[in-house]
Amino acid sequence: MKYLKHYWISVVNGGYCCHENPVEKRHPEAEFPGLDVRIWMHDQNGIDICLSRVPDSTSVVDIFDVHDETLKVVQVLTEEEFNSVQTPLFESETLRQESLQETDEVLKAEKEAAAAAKFQEAQQALFAL
Repeated sequence: MKYLKHYWISVVNGGYCCHENPVEKRHPEAEFPGLDVRIWMHDQNGIDICLSRVPDSTSVVDIFDVHDETLKVVQVLTEEEFNSVQTPLFESETLRQESLQETDEVLKAEKEAAAAAKFQEAQQALFAL
């Protein structure tokens, strides 16, 4: 498996949506055959961004924004980088589900706080990529 971080693609102009969140957008499945989107989050500017897997046979390279040569609209990740976001995010989701089922208010609040902390950890890991 290969791992990547990517923005959506505008169906209107075909460019990567890295500066706004248009309604009409798609995942870059045509560009990256076998794309398996695993995580949907927001970047530091609130723009939709995804972490995905693709088969080893799919060619992937870093792609930079045409208007900002420092912004990667597609970034190849290592498995470790991918997991630095995925692991705390999934732990956050598990804790949040557990909090919904908890009847003890103190334990419920503790699980909600732990879930929020794990989500923050995932978000910071994403921002660090």
